[in-house]
Amino acid sequence: MALAPPPFVNAGLPVKRPVPKPQILWPSAIGYGDNGGSDLVRFPPVGAIKARHSASPPESLSAFRDTARTAQDRILILDDYLFKPKKDQALQSRYDKILDWFPDRLVANDVRILTNAHADESEHHLIQQKFAERAVAINDKSRNRQGIVTIEINFNLKRDFGYVHDRFAIVDDELWHFGATVGGLHEELNAATRGWDSEQHEALRFFNDAWRGDGNSTRGRRHG
Repeated sequence: MALAPPPFVNAGLPVKRPVPKPQILWPSAIGYGDNGGSDLVRFPPVGAIKARHSASPPESLSAFRDTARTAQDRILILDDYLFKPKKDQALQSRYDKILDWFPDRLVANDVRILTNAHADESEHHLIQQKFAERAVAINDKSRNRQGIVTIEINFNLKRDFGYVHDRFAIVDDELWHFGATVGGLHEELNAATRGWDSEQHEALRFFNDAWRGDGNSTRGRRHG
């Protein structure tokens, strides 16, 4: 008797993943983290703090990088200074760290970054170009994917929604909260929490409100 053919599986269909349990993480430096990595589940020792502080650029929080790279639906980032490293770090290095979150085989279609404007408007064009090129590469490498990936960057956070101090990211249905730059890209001691249900906390609604902007926003408002 002939065997029945195996069921057809569309590898392009996104996989619904459960939100993990809440966890707090500290970005550290390679070799100082748990299991030889760079992430820690406890405050880092002084040696790790100094190693990270002197790194240029510092390591991304690997848990966030890996989660973003395997996103199935969306990656939404709200961070006022995501593209602005400290003065002695090259802009290109910061851009490369962020681009690494979006590999050629990325499945998620909705990628949006809400941030502040640069003083030099030509920098906006450079950033837009780099991320548009990455979107083209993703779509070209994964022609059988479900939908077309877009990477949108909105530089009007401070102008149109100047109420936000903290930094957030939504990856699929998981909300991340950052004490400093999203992805752990700030060199000073900071922590991130993950494992929050974005629907339960209305994170997607909030992000979309901020993305659209508020006509009554206090322009340039900053908090201490």
